[in-house]
Amino acid sequence: MKRFSTLAVSTALVSTLALPQAVSAQTLALEEIVVTARKVEENLMEVPLAITAFSAADIESRNLKELNDISSFTPSFNFVNQQGGSGRNDRSSNALTFRGLFLGNNVGLSAGGQLFIDGAPVIGAQTPPITDVERIEVLKGPQSAYFGRSTFVGAINFVTRDPGDEFKGRVNAEYSRFNSHDMSVSLEGPLVENTLALRVGLRNVHEGGYYDNFSNPTEKFGERNTTSISTSIVYTPNEDLKVKGYVQYFQNKDGPPAQAALKQESFNCTPSPGRNYFCGTLPNVDEFGRNLISGDYNLNSVLRETIFNPNPNWLTFDPTFIEGYAHRRQAFQATLRVDYDFGDGYTLSTLSAHHRDKSMNLIDLNYRDARDLPNPFFVSEAVTPTRLPWRNTLLVNQTRSRDWSQEIRITSPQDQSLRWTAGVNYLYAKQPGGTVYGNLILGPFFTAAITRQEAETPSVFGAVYYDITEDLTLSAEARYQWDKISQQPIIGTNGLPVTGVAGQELKETFKSFSPRISLDYKYADDSTAYALFSRGYRPGGFNAGLVTSSQEVIDALRAVVPNAGISYEEEKVDNYELGLKSTWLDGRARTTIAVYYMEWLNGQAQNSIPIVANGVANLIGLTVNNGTAKLKGIEFEGQVQATENLTITGNVGYNHTKIGNFPCSECNFVLGSFDATDNKLPTVPEITWALSGEYTDELSSDMDWYTRVDWTHTGKKQTDFSNIAQVAAFDTVNVRAGIRNETMSLEAYVQNALNENEFIHGLQGTDLFNFIFGPVPGAREIRVSLPKPRAWGVRATYNF
Repeated sequence: MKRFSTLAVSTALVSTLALPQAVSAQTLALEEIVVTARKVEENLMEVPLAITAFSAADIESRNLKELNDISSFTPSFNFVNQQGGSGRNDRSSNALTFRGLFLGNNVGLSAGGQLFIDGAPVIGAQTPPITDVERIEVLKGPQSAYFGRSTFVGAINFVTRDPGDEFKGRVNAEYSRFNSHDMSVSLEGPLVENTLALRVGLRNVHEGGYYDNFSNPTEKFGERNTTSISTSIVYTPNEDLKVKGYVQYFQNKDGPPAQAALKQESFNCTPSPGRNYFCGTLPNVDEFGRNLISGDYNLNSVLRETIFNPNPNWLTFDPTFIEGYAHRRQAFQATLRVDYDFGDGYTLSTLSAHHRDKSMNLIDLNYRDARDLPNPFFVSEAVTPTRLPWRNTLLVNQTRSRDWSQEIRITSPQDQSLRWTAGVNYLYAKQPGGTVYGNLILGPFFTAAITRQEAETPSVFGAVYYDITEDLTLSAEARYQWDKISQQPIIGTNGLPVTGVAGQELKETFKSFSPRISLDYKYADDSTAYALFSRGYRPGGFNAGLVTSSQEVIDALRAVVPNAGISYEEEKVDNYELGLKSTWLDGRARTTIAVYYMEWLNGQAQNSIPIVANGVANLIGLTVNNGTAKLKGIEFEGQVQATENLTITGNVGYNHTKIGNFPCSECNFVLGSFDATDNKLPTVPEITWALSGEYTDELSSDMDWYTRVDWTHTGKKQTDFSNIAQVAAFDTVNVRAGIRNETMSLEAYVQNALNENEFIHGLQGTDLFNFIFGPVPGAREIRVSLPKPRAWGVRATYNF
C-alpha cells in the first residue's frame, strides 16, 4: 500500500511539473534574493559563501514554523529536538549541526552553531515567531569572521520585518488534526508619518499530542503550546539615520515528549561478549510496538513532594514554575540597531541585544513506565515514605541564562574598487547554574552539580575587498577574539554547598584568530564562481571534577589519557570550499553548488573513562582534545520558473564524515573497545534532498488557485560513534491546495501524506534499571524520537 501511495504522489508531482505554458522570459524572471551574510545587503548570487535563503514568500508557501521545518529544506543543516546527555526529545535546548560535524555539549555557551536575530546572537538558539520574519539565512561553514562566537561551523540569521508606512494588518487562523491550531494577528503602521512606524504581533500555537501514553491513555505525548508577543519599531528622521528596535516575549508550555526507548528485549545481536545491542536499521513505530511507548509522569503524593518541595539547596528557582506541564519556558529577546550614513557612503552601525531565558523540564529517564517492576528498596509507606513501590526515575531540570552583546562597525562606500569594514564586538553571557534532581528507587535524589558559568568575549574584526578587475574580487576577512571563560561549582554532586578547594573559581582565556579568504569571479550577470578558505574555533572548558580528585585517580586517568587536565583547549575546523552560483534562461532559473572539505582538529572528545584507583573501579567523565575527523560534501540548490504558472525548487546535500581519532566511550560500552577510527560521525544523515513544485493559475478575475507538493528525504543516521545501529531513511511528503489573492487566502493541506512512521532520531543511552539491578555489562538502550503521523488541516489568512 505504501509503495502505491509513493507512486501516486510521484506521478502527481511529475505531472504537475510537466504542465506546459509559454510566456516571455522577462515576465518569468525570478525575484532577486538579498542577504546580509556580510553585514551589508548583497545579491545572494554574488556572495562567495554557501547560503540557503528563505524569502517571505518561501516561508509562506512552505508554512515554515520551526527549525525542524527549515532543516528539511536546507542541505548540510541538521536540527532535531533530541540531543544532550539524556537524549530527551523536548524544547529544553537547541543544538544546530552543520555539514555533518556532530559536537558534544553543542548547546548554550558551548554551542558550535549559533542563531541570530537581525545579526545579534541569541545564546540558546531560541527562534523568534516566524510570522515576524522577513527572511531566513542559513550560512554553512565557519562564520566567525563576521558573526563571532559560537559560529564554529555555521550560523542561522532571522531577519525580522520592518513595519510599513501604511496602516495594515494580517490575521491567520489554522486548524489541523489532533485538535491543533495556530492563531496569529499583526498590526503595523505609522505613528509619525514618514518618521516613526510600529509593528505588533501576537501568536498562539497549540500542537495536540499525537501518541497515547500506553500506561495512561488519557495522557498524550507530543503536546506543545507557545504564546508570543512581539514589537518592532523603526525611526527614520532623515535619509541618513535609521533606528530599528525589536522586542519579543514568548512562553512554552508542553506535555511529555514524543519519544521512547529500545531496550534489551528489542536488541538483536551481541557485538562483544556480555554486551547486547541493536545491529542494523532500527524498526519503525509499528514494528517497535505502541505498547512500549509509555512513561511515568503521574505525580502522586510522593513525587509531588519530591519535585515541588525538595531540599532547598537543590533549587535555582521556584519549582512550581512547571506545575501542570513537562516543559515550560519563559524567554525575552530584544535587539536595537542603528545605521547612520555620515557622508560619502561611509556608514556607522551599532547593534545591541539582550536576552533572558528560564526553563524547567520533567523527564522520565527510564523512557518507559515501570510500575510493573517492584522496587526492592521499598518496605512500606510507614518505613520508607519517600520511596515508591515501583521503580521510578522522574527527574527535574532547571536552567536559566542571560546574555548581552554590543557591536560597533564602520563600513566604507560599497561602490569603490577597494572596500572595507572594521568593528569591535563585546558579548557577555551568564548561566547561574542548572539543577537536576528527582525521585529514584532510593527516594529523593540530587543527580548533578549546580555550576555557575560565565563567558566574556571582546573581539575586533575587519574585512577588505579589492576588485582586481571589474569581475574578479579578492576578499580577506578576519576576527580576533578573547574568550574569557569562568566556572564555579555552587552545589556539589552530594547536594551540599561546595566549600574549600572544590569551590574555587576556574578561569581561562582562549584567544583565537579566525580568517576567511576568498577569490570570486563574476563570470556573468548574477553568476559567481568562488574559492574560499575559512577557519573556526570553539572555546575550551574545564574538567572541574579533577580539582578534588586524589593523585591516585589523576595518575590512573593519565595512564589512559596522557593529556588529561583540569582545562581542555579550543578545538579547530579548517574549511576549503569551491562554489558556483549561476543564473540561467534570462533570469528564469538559478542554481548554486558548493563543494567543501573540512578538517576537525584538536576535537573536544567527551568520554567516561574506566579506571581503577585505590582498589575501586569507577567511570570518570572527562573531556580531552584528541578528536579528529575529515568531512567532505556537496550542496546543490536550484529553482526554475518553468512557466508563468509553474515553479520548481530542489536541493541535494551530501555530507560524508570519517573519524580519524576519537576515544569513544559509547563504543566501549558496546564493543569493549574505545576505537572509532574510520567510523562516521553520528546523528547526521549522509544524504538529504528536497523537491518542490507549485502550480498557480487564474480562477477568476481577482482570484487564483494553486497546488503545491513538497517532498523531502532524510537518509540513514548513525545513533552513536560505534556505527552499529542506524535510524532508517525516511521521506516526508506535504501537499497543499488553495485559493488566494492580495487580500485573503484559504488553503487545505496534508502533512506527512504517506504517513511515514520511521523514527526520526536516535541516541545511545544507559538502560538505567538493567545497569543498577543487573548489573549488565554495557547495559545500553537507544532513545528515539517519534515521528508526527499524517495530519490534515486548513489555513486561512486575511490581509487588511
